[in-house]
Amino acid sequence: MAKGKRHKSLVLETIPENLLREPIEYIFADHYRLRQIVASLDGFLAADNFAADIDEEVRADLRVILAYLEDELPLHIADEDEGLFKFLGERCRGDDETKQILLVLTDEHEEDFGLMPPVTAGLKSLAAGEAVKEPQKFIDAAARFVETQRRHLIWENNIVLPLARRHLTPEDLENMGRQMAARRGLDYPA
Repeated sequence: MAKGKRHKSLVLETIPENLLREPIEYIFADHYRLRQIVASLDGFLAADNFAADIDEEVRADLRVILAYLEDELPLHIADEDEGLFKFLGERCRGDDETKQILLVLTDEHEEDFGLMPPVTAGLKSLAAGEAVKEPQKFIDAAARFVETQRRHLIWENNIVLPLARRHLTPEDLENMGRQMAARRGLDYPA
């Protein structure tokens, strides 16, 4: 980092457990965190430094990104695929447009999992102060991940979550919240 330039560290807020009682809002809150991850990863890619001599502050950010991608993104995707999309698909059975959107988003989740190995391998190397072994593979996968996540977040925040707010029943929401809590090893909040 250039002298005199301040680095703003990446800090992800913890989502309060009681928000599991409002699972759509929990997912929306996690979308905000995912936007932070995507913006930070995109900024790092734009800096074009994939060697071992990265500042410790940047390496700390890369560790935050890596932890999110390895630990929290799989939970988030399961929340959507096994909860949000499933319940919404059931409530919107006759709506072919909604079904098509949910299929596209589910396919993108599959693509995300395919992109993760080169992305996480590169982040692990850089966070440990080592050069990326296959920099072009890392760059291509990370750039594709950034691109798909930006589009994915727009669709979900502007189409899917509003549909869920309109169509999901209180029972759907409670079941969804209970599943999300169980996925995290938490008790459903009283």
